[in-house]
Amino acid sequence: MMLERAGTRRTERPQHSRLEELRNAIATLHVKRDRLRIETVAVKNLKQKMDQGMPLEDHDYGDLLQLEKALLTSRHMKLKDLQSAHSLIAGYDLMECNQGKSVCVSLHTAFEGVYVETYNMEVDLTRTVQISRHNIPPYVPLEMIAKQTLQTDFKGFLQTLSLHLNALAGRKQQISLIMELGTVKVIERNQLCNFLILMCKAQEESETVLCTLEYGDLTRYLPTRVTIESENTTLVESQQWRKNRLLLLEFPVHCALLTMRKMGSIA
Repeated sequence: MMLERAGTRRTERPQHSRLEELRNAIATLHVKRDRLRIETVAVKNLKQKMDQGMPLEDHDYGDLLQLEKALLTSRHMKLKDLQSAHSLIAGYDLMECNQGKSVCVSLHTAFEGVYVETYNMEVDLTRTVQISRHNIPPYVPLEMIAKQTLQTDFKGFLQTLSLHLNALAGRKQQISLIMELGTVKVIERNQLCNFLILMCKAQEESETVLCTLEYGDLTRYLPTRVTIESENTTLVESQQWRKNRLLLLEFPVHCALLTMRKMGSIA
């Protein structure tokens, strides 16, 4: 459905319609709250009678049925929570469509516990397994991944693709967080965000320092190579900036830059 709507423009709902919808939602929640209060009191009374060994009256059996229904509802919600947890861990959801002729996949991406983007893909199962349509960015090596595992290991294909998409989301988010710092400038990057040049000011020397980050592994959001350059070669070769290089290699770049600022390396 998301793929079919991708090409259509969404019309914004009027503000008064949105307010009316919110009012209705509040009223519905109030009714549910009042009903839950009544049921809670009934359950407490029933439990007290059963604990004291008192005989149950006719209306108590109705309360008992309500209790069993509530327990079943709780069990159902728990199972749905487990399903959601699987989605978070695996990073994708599957749904059969076209009477079993194809499978729709939603691939979720997240960074530091925050959902970022969701991509959708439909896989045709009629003859050979092949991707019929998707909204995955063209610079993600989808064709290469599909050639390696799509026909022989569908789960492996989804896991590899999910790693690529989550790593891309992580690199993108780091760039956004760098821009929020204000003092560090992103002077060059590409679409895959696997090549990044940052310009920052050394706090003590007021020298401009260029940090080049290269991400050789597209399934990771940490760089595989960091190069630090400056006209002041003594500064770059100092013990402190060697530590800074290790920080950029081992931690997300926005976290590394914050640590460098706290240590007084950059302004």
